[in-house]
Amino acid sequence: MRKIFVIILLLIISCSKSDSDVDNKSKENYSGFNFYEGLSTNYIQHDGLRREYLLYIPNNIDNRQNLPVIFNFHGYLGQASQFFSQTDLVDIADNNGVVLVYPQGSNLPSGGSHWNAAPANSSSRSFVNKSNADDLGFFKELLDEINQDNLIDLNRVYVIGYSNGGMFSHFLACNTENIIAAIGDVAGTMLNETYNSCNPSSPIPILKIHGTSDGVVGYNGYNEGEFKSVEEVLDFWKSHNRSNNDEVIENLGSTSIYSEFNNTSVNVNFEKYTYESDENNSEVVHYKIINGGHWWDYSSDDNFKTSTLLWDFFSKHSK
Repeated sequence: MRKIFVIILLLIISCSKSDSDVDNKSKENYSGFNFYEGLSTNYIQHDGLRREYLLYIPNNIDNRQNLPVIFNFHGYLGQASQFFSQTDLVDIADNNGVVLVYPQGSNLPSGGSHWNAAPANSSSRSFVNKSNADDLGFFKELLDEINQDNLIDLNRVYVIGYSNGGMFSHFLACNTENIIAAIGDVAGTMLNETYNSCNPSSPIPILKIHGTSDGVVGYNGYNEGEFKSVEEVLDFWKSHNRSNNDEVIENLGSTSIYSEFNNTSVNVNFEKYTYESDENNSEVVHYKIINGGHWWDYSSDDNFKTSTLLWDFFSKHSK
């Protein structure tokens, strides 16, 4: 009996030590640890900075290998934890076996978090969206860090960006070699320098969601901020992806959304523009939200929620 008790005690100590080691590795040593299911906060050291990211792995999945992954980049001044709640992707991740990654942007000298959305050698005046931060290298290193034990499917790497994060999503599409399967830009755009220097190695599917009454990243562009208009962004990707001449326009109807800025419900109308391509199925899709502002969600209708539109698009595309 005493012998059995000793064995059980040793097993308990062994399990406790293992759990402690995982926690210590994830929070202190930045790398070399096995990820666990659910939401975790992790760190890696990159370019002299301790970079934070949230990782969500669905619970109760049969196979923890070759899972699609979505990188989610918050807007200017944003926080990864807040963006995790805002994007409302957990149910989609759980139901489809999708890994979610929420990196935290580094701080500008002024203190605000951001993503560096233009080439390092450019002279952009758009100071809130441009710096010397090596966010491109951070993304690449983070991709390698997460893909332990072949956790993710490298043919299904997707990128979502909101506002400044949307600008960064275009920058990633322009400057990564055959890594990203598709991007989704919500209320973002391309900075002039990214637009002028963009030369992707292959066509890439693009989803662009933008409100016509966006007062931060204007639908028609903003010269002082060096923001390209939505039309210019769409034309660029249509040309690069060799889109067909046919334009499919769908009026999806009206819905309503509560606007904190207006402190009231706003009626918006959804128009969908689709430009198909025979090159790698690299369609360009644009949801034009009439009366929509600088928002993440433009509707309280589940069918029109931004998370739903993004996953419907991503699920059709892989490298």
